[in-house]
This record gives sequence, C-alpha cells and structure tokens, in this order.
Amino acid sequence: MSTTSSSESSVALETLIGFCAAHPVPDTDAPRFLGRLNSGSRAIIDWRDRGIVAVLLDAVTAANGAVPLEVVGLADGKMTSALAADLLAEVAIRAAALSAKANELAITPVWAAHRALAEEFGYRFSYGDCEMICRNANWGDDLPLPDGVAWRDAWPGWVEEYVRVLHSGFADLPGAFVPRPEEIRRYLQQSGIRARILVESGRGIGLLRYTEPDNYINAVVRAGDQKGRGIGRLVMDEARRCLIANGNNDAPMTLSVVNTNTAAIELYRRCNFEIDREVAVLIRRF
Repeated sequence: MSTTSSSESSVALETLIGFCAAHPVPDTDAPRFLGRLNSGSRAIIDWRDRGIVAVLLDAVTAANGAVPLEVVGLADGKMTSALAADLLAEVAIRAAALSAKANELAITPVWAAHRALAEEFGYRFSYGDCEMICRNANWGDDLPLPDGVAWRDAWPGWVEEYVRVLHSGFADLPGAFVPRPEEIRRYLQQSGIRARILVESGRGIGLLRYTEPDNYINAVVRAGDQKGRGIGRLVMDEARRCLIANGNNDAPMTLSVVNTNTAAIELYRRCNFEIDREVAVLIRRF
C-alpha cells in the first residue's frame, strides 16, 4: 500500500500555489484557501491541465452545512461554458465525498457569464454579499464606554474569548463561515491583521478585526447574548479610532456584509457607509 509523505504533500501544495500565483483570481487568497481552509485532496479540484484550480472550503462549513466553492487559479482569467459545466458536476461529486449538505457559489466576475448554467444545475439565489464603503468617517463623537468595559488586543491574552464571541455572534447568520479555532489563532498572528475585543467582567462582549494598511474592516461582531446594548456602535467607533484617528492612510474604510443582516446594514449606514457593490450568492442543496 502506497503512502504520501508530508514532504510530498507539501511539494504538491506549493506547486498548486505556484500555479495560482501565475494565474491569479482577483480577491482570492490562494495559499490560505488551499493550505488551511479545506480538509485535503478530496476538497481540491486540481485541473491544471485544463487551466484551473478550485477548492471547496469545507473547513469553514456554515451552520446550514454549506461549503463555499472558490476558483483560486484560472489561466487567461476566463471560464468557458464547458469548463464551468464540468466543474459544477465535479463539485457535486466532491461534496458527496465530503458529506457537505450544500454548496455556495458567489457570482463573481469568473462566474458572471455562467449564472444561468449554474441555475440549470440546481443553484438558487440565497443572499447578496454587499461591499460597503465609508468616505466620510464624521458620524459623530465616540460614544463613552460603559463602566467596567474596556478594549483589549485579542492576541495573545484574549484569543479564546475572541473565538467564543466570533462563534456566538455569527451563529446561524447566512454567509458567515467561521474557521476552526486553530486557524483563527494562526490568522490573528499574521502581519497586517489586527484584532480588538471589548471586555466586561473578564468576558468578551464584542470584537473588531481589521486589515492594515487597507482600512478594511474584516469583522464587527456583538456577542450573541449582548443584543440591545449598542455594542455595534462601540465597535464602529473603535474601528474609526484604529483606522482613521491613528492615521494609517487616507483610504476610505470598507467592509462586507450579507444583505439579510439588515440590522448591521442600518448600523453601517448610520456610520456613513454606503453599498458600493453587491454580489449574488447562489446555493445548491444536496
């Protein structure tokens, strides 16, 4: 019986990542998607001979059992109809092997010409992923923190509470794919990633994650048991302090939110964010 050594697996992964670097897909983190957000070879569709590498991110399965599909490398940057059809058929096979209950497909530019084809395969609209932008951060004075509440850096001392708040805040939210705790810990140590947690009586009640120097807000989260306390506005004020008041750069702040999260969208609008683009996300259940 043959086996594959860890060194051989590492070489194979680096080869895939090299292909994706040579044939990049915009706004796609190929090393992270291939190396950490899937369970292994069954989740990776290696069709380099056809000019494409794709991956089912089954390490970030949603509460409804759905896994997202990401095209991480594409020669010439263009998907043909034949390739799209074969890929969607392969996804169903891989999803069954991974015991996935559904697949989510974002209609990015790669898929824009093939939405009707995806619908023929049984994909249906699930939600819209809204990209929002704030060009004017003057939404009023910072609100005072309640007595006994303070901001702390999440890494390293508060990382376990960070993980708990992230899971509780994103529970059952469409489009919320929370990585495994070990991946969250690793991610928080990356250069440019910053995470803050709002703490009360030794417990996290909200959190903020953002990326420097892009002024991108990765996560605004209120702990699941903290509804109605205005935590969201406190987190947005902290985002402004970290990104604007500290003078990282003059770029506007940006973030993404699903269109079904109407409470969050209302909060962001009050903070002068507006929807810049909306990407449809389709789902196919198995």
